[in-house]
Amino acid sequence: MKKITLFFFLLTVNYGISQTWTSGVVQLEPNRSVQFDADQSTNLVTMTMVFPESTWFGIGPGITLGMGMGNLDDDAIVYSSNGLEDRNMPAGTGFPPLDASQDWSLTSDTTAGGQRQVIATRAIDTGDAEDFVFPTTATAFPIIYAKGGTLALGYHGGGQYGGTVVNVTLGTTEFETALSSISIIPNPASDNLNVRLPESIVNKELTIEVYDVLGKKVIGENINQFKSSINVSSWNSGLYLVRISSQEDNTSVTKRFVKL
Repeated sequence: MKKITLFFFLLTVNYGISQTWTSGVVQLEPNRSVQFDADQSTNLVTMTMVFPESTWFGIGPGITLGMGMGNLDDDAIVYSSNGLEDRNMPAGTGFPPLDASQDWSLTSDTTAGGQRQVIATRAIDTGDAEDFVFPTTATAFPIIYAKGGTLALGYHGGGQYGGTVVNVTLGTTEFETALSSISIIPNPASDNLNVRLPESIVNKELTIEVYDVLGKKVIGENINQFKSSINVSSWNSGLYLVRISSQEDNTSVTKRFVKL
Protein backbone atom coordinates (compact mmCIF):
# COMPACT_ATOMS: atom_id res chain seq x y z
CA MET A 1 0.00 0.00 0.00
CA LYS A 2 2.81 2.43 0.84
CA LYS A 3 4.46 1.84 -2.53
CA ILE A 4 1.22 2.44 -4.44
CA THR A 5 0.57 5.57 -2.38
CA LEU A 6 4.06 6.83 -3.22
CA PHE A 7 3.43 6.21 -6.91
CA PHE A 8 0.21 8.20 -7.01
CA PHE A 9 1.80 10.99 -4.94
CA LEU A 10 4.58 11.30 -7.51
CA LEU A 11 2.08 11.00 -10.33
CA THR A 12 0.15 14.08 -9.19
CA VAL A 13 3.06 16.25 -8.03
CA ASN A 14 5.33 17.78 -10.65
CA TYR A 15 7.50 20.02 -8.50
CA GLY A 16 9.03 20.17 -5.06
CA ILE A 17 7.82 22.74 -2.57
CA SER A 18 8.40 26.23 -3.86
CA GLN A 19 11.18 27.97 -2.02
CA THR A 20 10.14 31.55 -2.65
CA TRP A 21 7.21 33.86 -2.04
CA THR A 22 6.47 37.48 -2.74
CA SER A 23 3.97 40.09 -1.59
CA GLY A 24 4.35 41.93 -4.88
CA VAL A 25 4.30 45.72 -4.68
CA VAL A 26 1.96 46.74 -1.84
CA GLN A 27 0.78 50.26 -2.68
CA LEU A 28 0.14 51.98 0.65
CA GLU A 29 -0.39 55.45 -0.82
CA PRO A 30 0.11 56.88 -4.33
CA ASN A 31 3.78 57.57 -3.59
CA ARG A 32 4.55 54.98 -0.87
CA SER A 33 4.91 51.25 -1.26
CA VAL A 34 6.60 48.22 0.24
CA GLN A 35 7.42 44.77 -1.09
CA PHE A 36 8.63 41.67 0.72
CA ASP A 37 10.28 38.72 -1.03
CA ALA A 38 11.39 35.61 0.86
CA ASP A 39 13.72 32.82 -0.22
CA GLN A 40 13.73 29.77 2.04
CA SER A 41 16.83 28.35 0.39
CA THR A 42 18.84 31.32 1.70
CA ASN A 43 16.58 32.05 4.72
CA LEU A 44 16.44 35.68 3.64
CA VAL A 45 13.66 38.26 3.27
CA THR A 46 14.24 41.17 0.92
CA MET A 47 12.31 44.36 1.66
CA THR A 48 11.89 47.13 -0.89
CA MET A 49 10.51 50.47 0.35
CA VAL A 50 9.62 53.38 -1.97
CA PHE A 51 8.65 56.79 -0.55
CA PRO A 52 9.33 60.55 -0.95
CA GLU A 53 13.04 61.13 -0.43
CA SER A 54 12.62 64.08 1.95
CA THR A 55 10.44 62.23 4.51
CA TRP A 56 10.83 59.43 7.03
CA PHE A 57 8.88 56.22 6.59
CA GLY A 58 8.14 53.37 8.98
CA ILE A 59 6.68 49.88 8.57
CA GLY A 60 5.29 47.58 11.27
CA PRO A 61 4.95 44.03 9.87
CA GLY A 62 2.52 41.76 11.69
CA ILE A 63 0.60 44.65 13.31
CA THR A 64 -3.07 45.21 12.57
CA LEU A 65 -4.35 48.76 12.10
CA GLY A 66 -6.46 49.75 15.08
CA MET A 67 -4.06 48.33 17.64
CA GLY A 68 -2.56 51.76 18.17
CA MET A 69 1.18 51.39 18.43
CA GLY A 70 0.85 47.62 18.56
CA ASN A 71 1.95 45.43 21.41
CA LEU A 72 5.11 45.94 23.42
CA ASP A 73 8.20 44.98 21.39
CA ASP A 74 6.30 44.54 18.11
CA ASP A 75 8.59 45.00 15.12
CA ALA A 76 9.19 48.40 13.51
CA ILE A 77 11.38 49.18 10.50
CA VAL A 78 12.11 52.87 10.02
CA TYR A 79 14.05 54.89 7.47
CA SER A 80 14.91 58.45 8.50
CA SER A 81 17.86 60.84 8.53
CA ASN A 82 19.54 58.17 10.67
CA GLY A 83 19.29 55.66 7.81
CA LEU A 84 17.48 52.33 8.02
CA GLU A 85 16.90 51.22 11.60
CA ASP A 86 15.45 48.20 13.35
CA ARG A 87 13.12 49.49 16.06
CA ASN A 88 10.27 48.16 18.24
CA MET A 89 6.92 49.43 19.42
CA PRO A 90 6.61 50.79 22.97
CA ALA A 91 2.85 49.91 23.15
CA GLY A 92 0.42 52.77 23.61
CA THR A 93 2.05 56.02 22.56
CA GLY A 94 5.69 56.94 22.62
CA PHE A 95 8.89 56.85 20.64
CA PRO A 96 9.90 53.44 19.21
CA PRO A 97 13.31 52.58 20.67
CA LEU A 98 16.14 50.98 18.74
CA ASP A 99 16.50 47.22 18.86
CA ALA A 100 19.61 45.99 20.60
CA SER A 101 20.30 43.98 17.45
CA GLN A 102 20.17 45.73 14.06
CA ASP A 103 19.23 42.82 11.80
CA TRP A 104 18.44 44.55 8.49
CA SER A 105 21.34 44.81 6.06
CA LEU A 106 21.00 47.73 3.67
CA THR A 107 21.83 46.67 0.11
CA SER A 108 20.63 49.72 -1.83
CA ASP A 109 19.59 53.32 -1.11
CA THR A 110 18.87 55.35 -4.24
CA THR A 111 16.83 58.41 -5.19
CA ALA A 112 15.28 59.46 -8.49
CA GLY A 113 12.54 61.91 -9.36
CA GLY A 114 12.01 62.85 -5.72
CA GLN A 115 11.43 59.25 -4.67
CA ARG A 116 13.73 57.08 -2.55
CA GLN A 117 14.08 53.32 -2.98
CA VAL A 118 15.53 51.37 -0.08
CA ILE A 119 16.34 47.66 -0.39
CA ALA A 120 17.42 45.61 2.62
CA THR A 121 17.67 41.95 3.65
CA ARG A 122 17.19 40.06 6.88
CA ALA A 123 16.74 36.49 8.07
CA ILE A 124 13.17 35.15 7.85
CA ASP A 125 13.41 34.36 11.56
CA THR A 126 16.19 36.23 13.36
CA GLY A 127 15.49 34.60 16.71
CA ASP A 128 14.99 38.08 18.18
CA ALA A 129 11.71 38.43 20.09
CA GLU A 130 11.46 42.03 18.82
CA ASP A 131 11.54 40.95 15.17
CA PHE A 132 8.55 39.76 13.15
CA VAL A 133 8.87 36.17 11.97
CA PHE A 134 8.03 36.19 8.27
CA PRO A 135 5.90 33.29 7.01
CA THR A 136 7.33 30.42 5.00
CA THR A 137 4.11 29.53 3.16
CA ALA A 138 1.52 31.33 1.05
CA THR A 139 -0.48 33.27 3.60
CA ALA A 140 -1.30 36.85 4.62
CA PHE A 141 -0.15 39.16 7.37
CA PRO A 142 -1.07 42.72 8.39
CA ILE A 143 1.21 45.74 8.43
CA ILE A 144 0.88 49.30 9.63
CA TYR A 145 2.84 52.25 8.34
CA ALA A 146 3.58 55.80 9.43
CA LYS A 147 5.21 58.78 7.76
CA GLY A 148 6.66 62.15 8.60
CA GLY A 149 6.89 65.50 6.87
CA THR A 150 10.69 65.57 7.01
CA LEU A 151 13.52 63.08 7.25
CA ALA A 152 13.91 63.76 10.97
CA LEU A 153 12.16 60.97 12.87
CA GLY A 154 9.44 62.25 15.16
CA TYR A 155 5.73 62.07 15.94
CA HIS A 156 3.87 61.29 12.72
CA GLY A 157 0.81 63.37 13.56
CA GLY A 158 -2.87 62.67 12.99
CA GLY A 159 -3.76 60.95 9.74
CA GLN A 160 -0.12 60.25 8.87
CA TYR A 161 -0.44 56.50 9.21
CA GLY A 162 -2.43 53.56 7.90
CA GLY A 163 -2.49 49.81 7.49
CA THR A 164 -3.25 46.98 5.12
CA VAL A 165 -2.87 43.24 4.70
CA VAL A 166 0.04 41.78 2.74
CA ASN A 167 -1.06 38.84 0.62
CA VAL A 168 1.75 36.38 -0.01
CA THR A 169 1.93 34.29 -3.18
CA LEU A 170 4.35 31.50 -3.92
CA GLY A 171 6.94 32.10 -6.58
CA THR A 172 9.56 30.10 -8.40
CA THR A 173 13.27 30.59 -8.60
CA GLU A 174 15.05 30.72 -11.94
CA PHE A 175 16.43 27.26 -11.15
CA GLU A 176 12.95 25.83 -10.57
CA THR A 177 11.82 27.26 -13.89
CA ALA A 178 14.82 25.72 -15.65
CA LEU A 179 14.30 22.39 -13.92
CA SER A 180 10.72 22.21 -15.17
CA SER A 181 11.96 22.44 -18.77
CA ILE A 182 14.00 19.21 -18.55
CA SER A 183 12.84 16.78 -21.23
CA ILE A 184 13.01 13.00 -21.67
CA ILE A 185 13.61 11.80 -25.23
CA PRO A 186 12.46 9.67 -26.90
CA ASN A 187 9.33 8.96 -24.93
CA PRO A 188 8.08 6.23 -25.27
CA ALA A 189 11.36 4.35 -25.77
CA SER A 190 12.61 0.77 -25.71
CA ASP A 191 16.39 1.13 -25.36
CA ASN A 192 17.51 4.38 -23.73
CA LEU A 193 16.06 7.04 -21.48
CA ASN A 194 17.80 10.27 -22.45
CA VAL A 195 17.52 13.34 -20.23
CA ARG A 196 18.01 16.67 -21.99
CA LEU A 197 19.15 19.40 -19.58
CA PRO A 198 18.63 23.14 -20.24
CA GLU A 199 21.87 25.05 -20.79
CA SER A 200 21.34 27.09 -17.63
CA ILE A 201 21.71 24.03 -15.36
CA VAL A 202 24.08 21.75 -17.25
CA ASN A 203 26.73 22.32 -14.60
CA LYS A 204 24.41 21.25 -11.79
CA GLU A 205 24.84 17.86 -10.15
CA LEU A 206 21.37 16.34 -10.29
CA THR A 207 19.92 13.10 -8.99
CA ILE A 208 17.58 10.92 -11.05
CA GLU A 209 15.26 8.36 -9.46
CA VAL A 210 12.90 6.13 -11.42
CA TYR A 211 9.87 4.35 -9.90
CA ASP A 212 7.67 1.65 -11.39
CA VAL A 213 3.87 1.45 -11.04
CA LEU A 214 4.17 -0.25 -7.64
CA GLY A 215 6.32 2.53 -6.26
CA LYS A 216 9.51 0.45 -6.36
CA LYS A 217 12.66 2.43 -7.09
CA VAL A 218 14.25 1.06 -10.25
CA ILE A 219 17.34 3.26 -10.23
CA GLY A 220 18.83 6.15 -8.33
CA GLU A 221 21.98 7.87 -9.55
CA ASN A 222 23.55 11.22 -10.41
CA ILE A 223 23.32 12.86 -13.82
CA ASN A 224 24.89 15.87 -15.50
CA GLN A 225 25.62 17.03 -19.03
CA PHE A 226 28.20 14.24 -19.41
CA LYS A 227 25.98 11.46 -18.07
CA SER A 228 22.32 11.82 -18.92
CA SER A 229 21.42 8.56 -20.69
CA ILE A 230 20.15 5.39 -19.04
CA ASN A 231 19.83 1.97 -20.64
CA VAL A 232 16.25 0.73 -20.11
CA SER A 233 16.27 -2.27 -22.45
CA SER A 234 15.95 -4.73 -19.56
CA TRP A 235 13.03 -2.93 -17.89
CA ASN A 236 9.50 -4.29 -18.04
CA SER A 237 7.15 -2.49 -20.43
CA GLY A 238 4.85 0.07 -18.84
CA LEU A 239 4.65 3.46 -17.15
CA TYR A 240 7.45 4.83 -14.96
CA LEU A 241 7.90 8.03 -13.01
CA VAL A 242 11.21 9.85 -13.35
CA ARG A 243 12.08 12.21 -10.48
CA ILE A 244 14.97 14.62 -11.11
CA SER A 245 16.12 16.66 -8.15
CA SER A 246 18.82 18.94 -6.82
CA GLN A 247 19.77 18.39 -3.20
CA GLU A 248 21.62 21.71 -3.21
CA ASP A 249 18.49 23.66 -4.19
CA ASN A 250 15.97 21.35 -2.44
CA THR A 251 13.91 21.29 -5.64
CA SER A 252 12.60 18.51 -7.86
CA VAL A 253 10.53 17.78 -10.93
CA THR A 254 8.70 14.55 -11.83
CA LYS A 255 8.23 13.32 -15.41
CA ARG A 256 6.33 10.35 -16.86
CA PHE A 257 8.17 7.82 -19.00
CA VAL A 258 6.75 4.90 -21.01
CA LYS A 259 8.95 1.86 -21.66
CA LEU A 260 7.94 -0.03 -24.81
